[in-house]
Amino acid sequence: MTHLACNRPARLFAFALTVAAVAGGCGDGDSSPETTPDTDAPATTTECGNVMVPGHEAVDIRAGGVDCEPAEAVAAAAEGRGRQPYEAEGFTCEPADAGDGDTDYTCTRGEAAVRFRYRTA
Repeated sequence: MTHLACNRPARLFAFALTVAAVAGGCGDGDSSPETTPDTDAPATTTECGNVMVPGHEAVDIRAGGVDCEPAEAVAAAAEGRGRQPYEAEGFTCEPADAGDGDTDYTCTRGEAAVRFRYRTA
């Protein structure tokens, strides 16, 4: 019967070879990880706050690739849309049910994006 401790150096060597093979990449000299940029997301996101409209509010407005002023105008334009897609300030806005009668909107214009929740005030 072979004791597991007797095989420890061989097991450690095999483990080290596996780690070296995985970490070593393809041997082209570039050790940086390969990543694919997320082209749908802007580089930075700005928290823009909330906008009140009669009977409702757009909350947690987040803007990427656009300033808060047009982002807030896009969010305010959700008023009276009845959870339907709409366009405002050149953005195309798509609704998604957020539960409890709320709607999450994602609005895009090229690489710029505005996201917010629309709910009863």
